[in-house]
Amino acid sequence: MREERPKRLEGEIEVRGALGLHARPAARLARALGPLKARVLIGRGENLVDARSILDVLTLGARAGTRLRVVAEGEEAEAALETIRRILEAEA
Repeated sequence: MREERPKRLEGEIEVRGALGLHARPAARLARALGPLKARVLIGRGENLVDARSILDVLTLGARAGTRLRVVAEGEEAEAALETIRRILEAEA
């Protein structure tokens, strides 16, 4: 029997909120990703952090206009990627 590899998706998302990726959207991100069955990393280039960790996300120092790389792996990778897109591309 052949072992199936988990679904892996990658994308690039621009932070659009005027204040950048500060504590409030980082917390919103962690809460929204919590129940999803996916491993989610976010960052720049090869410097990726756990998107569910508010402190890790804050270390990115992402300001408005910053483009972040997102890697989602698992059953709900698509939902995770869309969740991050919805939160980070929100204007407020």
